[in-house]
Amino acid sequence: MGIKNIFRINNIYENNKKIGKKITLFGKEYEFFPYPRKKFIENIKIESNVKKDKSYISIAAISKNEGPYIKEWIEYHKLVGVDRIYFYDNESQDNTKEVLKPYIEDGTVIYHYVQGKCMQIPVYMDAIYRYKNNTKWLAIIDLDEYIVPVEKDNLKDFLKEYEKFSGLAINWIMFDSNGYEKHPEGKLIIEAYTRVHKNYRSGNHIKSIVNPKKVIRPFTPHACRYKNFQYAVNENYEKIDRYPTYFSKKYTDSKIRINHYYAKSLEDYEKKVNRGFADQTTKREIVYAWVNFAETTNDYTIQKYVPKLREKMGL
Repeated sequence: MGIKNIFRINNIYENNKKIGKKITLFGKEYEFFPYPRKKFIENIKIESNVKKDKSYISIAAISKNEGPYIKEWIEYHKLVGVDRIYFYDNESQDNTKEVLKPYIEDGTVIYHYVQGKCMQIPVYMDAIYRYKNNTKWLAIIDLDEYIVPVEKDNLKDFLKEYEKFSGLAINWIMFDSNGYEKHPEGKLIIEAYTRVHKNYRSGNHIKSIVNPKKVIRPFTPHACRYKNFQYAVNENYEKIDRYPTYFSKKYTDSKIRINHYYAKSLEDYEKKVNRGFADQTTKREIVYAWVNFAETTNDYTIQKYVPKLREKMGL
């Protein structure tokens, strides 16, 4: 099969003006409609006072109707050393704002309200350019992703060794539902879901922590392009492709990784599918093979944080 039949990019036009791109990958089409930065800034609503003190590591994230998961996600990342979160609320209609209120008030969260579809890449662009002087490192992750320092317990200690690089590409590991139809009451996400695919190291997906001053733009939700021919590295200081998409050439997670709780319970997964994608208009489809993997093993790496996180959560 030729490369053109596997991967193809076509521009999308409206009234003879290019408005987006259509990517065909293995016969499936994905549409992307990037927003011009100027137009995006005009339409964004910031409801927090941005502290002028500089953070060492912050997170940029976009969310829609994920209220039940937010507190644990924030408290966990505070526990591993995150200073601030640039939170972009994409038209949530649940209790997202209520859950965020104490974190907005104490300055942990800088809250933005964002309208529109396919806002993931524009949001990341906004966070990179708007806050590049406010943070040394910016992690670009979702609400179902948890950054896990494996070798050390704190991201600040870990990242000190990577300061000469423009970014760090981190491999993720995907978890399934553990057979739960509903999330078990009284259990944290990080303790309820321990089941991974037996061959999880074959995936090679990455997410990024970047030095925003060195970024040209997000290339995908997973990786960025960097200025002056600079590049990101993996945990072993090995260079990542300058034109990254979603993957690294090999999987490595002995020092740091991202736990991706893609499904959670069956009920949670069905809600996720109904929310749709954050970066494209393609209709999301239910794939039950991702709810219960065919071949599984258990991974407990993140469990070392459970006692302190339960205490922070009042459990």
